[in-house]
Amino acid sequence: MYQPRLLSDLKEFFLTRHFTLPPELRAARALSEAVENIQSRWPDTRPQDGRDAAPVFIFSAGWRSGSTLMQRLVMSSGEIAVWGEPLGDAALVARLGQSLSAITKGWPPESFFDSGQELAGLADDWIANLTPQMRYLKSAHAALLREWLGSSAQTAFGIQRWGLKEVRLTIDHARYLKWLLPDSRFIFVCRNPFHAFRSWKGNRWHSTWPGYYHNSALAYGRHWRLLMDGFLEGHADVDGLLVRFEDLVSGAVDVDRIARHIQVERLNPDVLKQKVGTPKGAVADKKAEISWLDRAAINATCGALFGKLGY
Repeated sequence: MYQPRLLSDLKEFFLTRHFTLPPELRAARALSEAVENIQSRWPDTRPQDGRDAAPVFIFSAGWRSGSTLMQRLVMSSGEIAVWGEPLGDAALVARLGQSLSAITKGWPPESFFDSGQELAGLADDWIANLTPQMRYLKSAHAALLREWLGSSAQTAFGIQRWGLKEVRLTIDHARYLKWLLPDSRFIFVCRNPFHAFRSWKGNRWHSTWPGYYHNSALAYGRHWRLLMDGFLEGHADVDGLLVRFEDLVSGAVDVDRIARHIQVERLNPDVLKQKVGTPKGAVADKKAEISWLDRAAINATCGALFGKLGY
């Protein structure tokens, strides 16, 4: 039987699971570059409005930051079914997008694509890398989301509009989704990372499968910082709305503004006053304390953004 070496086990446990970011997040920046390359090289892949029923995507800067509260608020409209981190550990959206990240200004070469010849004529050519036109790949990515999240909403709830809330996705994934579904609307939610980490502390909720989870304040802070850097810098690029959890629960948020942003008639503000039980095994705020070491780690990783967010 194969016996893993102790050194490899220690590296996996202490580095991969505790301190480093999973490849889906580390490589997310390349996704934005790939989308730009695709649009530049193949103009027929540029966004065209009017096809989708304005899906709504809620992105949160990590766990316990208010994404579920915003999800409930959006669903109070009765017009949009927002799925909650469906198959989250599988990182389906991130990995679907990551499949495009290899596309550059020079690869794949134009010789890969159908030359327009008759089928029989291709038998005399080098066709080992014959590839469909890029617009079909884009359509296939969008079709997966429409079928998985949209058709299911129609079947389950009898409504046309659908959405997704996530705690793992970056601004690069938002740009990818906006490219696929140009009518989509985005809401970005954040929470003071000290409070969010205290609420989360003790859990082992995965970021991606297999085996990556945030078990330390340092890993949590790095995750929060990576997402928030992008949200602050790029939320306007996707016509997104940035909302603080603290403003949601204090009543400082203009709920009507959110309704206008996602194009619904009305949202029920009473949802923001209703306490809903946390998942089984989750640690409540009042029961967890943050050590001075945890505070130092979060301050070191996240502190540069506190002023920009009013924390």
